[in-house]
Amino acid sequence: MRSVLLMSLWLPLAAATAHAAPKVWDQSWNVTTQADVHVVADDAHIRVHAGPPGEVKAHVEYELRHWGVVMGGGEPTVEFERKSDQIWITLRDPKTIGVIGGIDQRFVADVTVPSDVQLAVRTGDGAIDCEPLSGRLQLESGDGAIRARGLKGSVDVRSGDGRVTLEELDGRLRARTRDGHLSASGRFDELDLGAGDGRVDALVQPGSQPRSAWSVETGDGAVSLRIPHDLNTLLDARTRDGHINVQLPISVQGRLEHHELIGELNDGGPTLRIRTADGSITLALSD
Repeated sequence: MRSVLLMSLWLPLAAATAHAAPKVWDQSWNVTTQADVHVVADDAHIRVHAGPPGEVKAHVEYELRHWGVVMGGGEPTVEFERKSDQIWITLRDPKTIGVIGGIDQRFVADVTVPSDVQLAVRTGDGAIDCEPLSGRLQLESGDGAIRARGLKGSVDVRSGDGRVTLEELDGRLRARTRDGHLSASGRFDELDLGAGDGRVDALVQPGSQPRSAWSVETGDGAVSLRIPHDLNTLLDARTRDGHINVQLPISVQGRLEHHELIGELNDGGPTLRIRTADGSITLALSD
């Protein structure tokens, strides 16, 4: 009886492979002021593109392949809303009760916005990719990588469990990842970087000067910070269980010990605070 039951289960599993045609949603809006765009998703990959002024567009695709037996299920939900001056794009995954077999799901949204924009993207378990934009920009993922290049203005990035890679930024940056590698480069006026369990690599390009205190911090990972030779700051670097490697061919007026460096760089200025609990700190020039 047991062998018959196993055979009867194996036969539908081997045969039940399904591939439906992709589902597609398209929507566009005309805007006369600075676009204010909000994207909210469960488990979808969000790709943000820079487009011409005055128009916001969304193109969403969902594709599902499964084999075996899917019990329950449903359809994805895609909602487009305009709330006063705000545009909202919301993507919700289909809900399944259980699977005997496997599922391969592809859920991608391509959102095109004007290059000058207010943008907030939040995903539960999906990656975010963003092309060069300027304005007030917020990118957040609960469990997904975040990649962006050429952002200018005020930038806030947060990832619960994923790598964060930010390149060629200009302006203010605040970035946090709870469990992942954080890498950032650009010309900064304000800088606040933090990783709970991961490495932080920061390249501060020439032209950067602190307008207020900067902070770079990790709980369990190393910090590598490269700064321009003319940065005016008060360095305050400390590591609890690591060492400080200084590769700055310029004088630092202050105190240098194995786990601590405190002193003025050039003319001094707002504090550059660097902290690691379990990692080393490397300071070098970016020019």
